[in-house]
Amino acid sequence: MQVFNGVLELIKRLNGGYSSSVVTIGNFDGVHRGHQRLVETVVMESRMLNVPSVVYTFHPHPVRILHPERQTFRLFDLLDQQEQFAKAGIDAVVLENFTTDFAKVSAQQFLEDYILQFLNPKTLVVGHDFSFGANRDGDLHFLEKFCSTHNIKLVIIPPFQLDGKVVSSSKIREELKTGELDNVMKLLGRPYYLRGHVEKGFQRGRTIGVPTANIHPDVEFIPRQGVYVTQTKFAGVMHPSITNIGINPTFTEDKKSAIKIESHIFNFDAQIYGAEVEVYLLKFLRDEKKFSGIEELKAQIQKDILEAKEYFENH
Repeated sequence: MQVFNGVLELIKRLNGGYSSSVVTIGNFDGVHRGHQRLVETVVMESRMLNVPSVVYTFHPHPVRILHPERQTFRLFDLLDQQEQFAKAGIDAVVLENFTTDFAKVSAQQFLEDYILQFLNPKTLVVGHDFSFGANRDGDLHFLEKFCSTHNIKLVIIPPFQLDGKVVSSSKIREELKTGELDNVMKLLGRPYYLRGHVEKGFQRGRTIGVPTANIHPDVEFIPRQGVYVTQTKFAGVMHPSITNIGINPTFTEDKKSAIKIESHIFNFDAQIYGAEVEVYLLKFLRDEKKFSGIEELKAQIQKDILEAKEYFENH
């Protein structure tokens, strides 16, 4: 799968762009089950026509530029998005830099100057709630007229529902903020994870017999603070673990301290500073709390480890 940083790079690398393609446009934050159905349709249409399948998406998330007060953070990093597209069979991703100037481009100009001119879509696939362009002036009605004029097949994907509710990235964020990981799994179609590099911490865990890998995640979104049953993936291998997401209130009084992600990997003593790991959240165990001292903390950690091991025995 090819990844182009905007249409300008696509033009340079492909000597002008695609002669034909099947295209979808959107943010695809999390590549959840609704997105997956849309992407599957793009791949199917492209294979029927024997033309490339293209995802046109944006970074940063447009809401971060248009409404910074909303504090919208991506569920996963951009690499995960590209990995999911590649698994689905997408041929190319155009990752457009979303700026205040780009936000001023009208719907007509966007379709003509970015999509039609360089991607030449035979088919355009979009979601049921798709809108685009300055002031969101490009709605589905506008798109239908444009596609009809330019002899482009338009496929509109209906909402993907589970238990009567539409699957969305915002819904997944809500479930993660409450620790409802079973629901998150249903909505995503896969476990939620945080990816990052292992950094050197205060090494408090090692001094109490529970060494931890301190991870700096590649995304700003953080789920509910507390202790989780997890699997930590290192060098392609999954390891049972427990993970604390929080500020370690036993050791700090500052409630505004930076959030830390600390994973204790069972039966593991390798040196992994600087390594990239993925921490998969499987079950929320408890909220983070301030303990009276080290001994009470150690006793609770042992309880957490036992509960986690019971979980792995039953799953």
